[in-house]
Amino acid sequence: MCISDKLTPLYIENYLLFIVNNSELKIRTGIPGFDLIVDGGLKEGKTIVLSGESGSGKSTFGMQFLYNGASDFEEPGLFVTLTQSPQELISDFRGYGWDIEKLIEKEKIMIIDARPFKMNDDVSDSGGLLYNSEPFPFTHLTQLILRGIKKIHAKRLVVDSLSVLSMQYANQFNTRQGIQKMIHALDEKKCTSIFISETLDSRTPPEWYAASGIVILNHVQRTNTMERSIQVIKMRGTKHSEQTYPIRFNENGYQVLHPRLQTIG
Repeated sequence: MCISDKLTPLYIENYLLFIVNNSELKIRTGIPGFDLIVDGGLKEGKTIVLSGESGSGKSTFGMQFLYNGASDFEEPGLFVTLTQSPQELISDFRGYGWDIEKLIEKEKIMIIDARPFKMNDDVSDSGGLLYNSEPFPFTHLTQLILRGIKKIHAKRLVVDSLSVLSMQYANQFNTRQGIQKMIHALDEKKCTSIFISETLDSRTPPEWYAASGIVILNHVQRTNTMERSIQVIKMRGTKHSEQTYPIRFNENGYQVLHPRLQTIG
């Protein structure tokens, strides 16, 4: 086999990641093209916020991050849903060939149903104290997450969507305080986390201030097509591109497009 036969997009990307980041171990997302623009991956144990409008693919990005971790990197993952039921999530992602049920059986992925109306009984029975002025218990959500991390030894976490909690606060300071305390609790577990949030208005979401990184997903309707893109706004302690990159969905999920990959194959 000649060298050119090996030059697949995945082979090239792995080689480039070795060059740009061979001195520091990062948490690979495994999403084609994304790790290249964040210097090889996400910093272990840190929390990033993934923001975008409804329909921009935030949940898909989050689940792909967990699925790749569980299936390719031996890193169990926890998906906390505040919107959809676990059954809906499993069904939605079958189209990408992701056998999430099998990974759940092997305790490589765990889905926690934390929808507010499902949590009421747990909240009232637990006897835990709330943070000051909280209309919704960040403390109990944190406890659910920590129990899940302990049960499957999770290294990755996705919370979808934090906006469900944030919208219940008139004072953003209270939201920011609750999120910050939750992040501090996760820091001790060295669990690399993605908090999904909706971009609802022109205000800066409180979770942006608390997180180590911010990634934006955009989508714009152009005649008969939908143009999708991704941009890294912030990534503390990591060299990252600030450019906006086009993204596309294929049969395997997300792919971030940029010159090095677009010219291959």
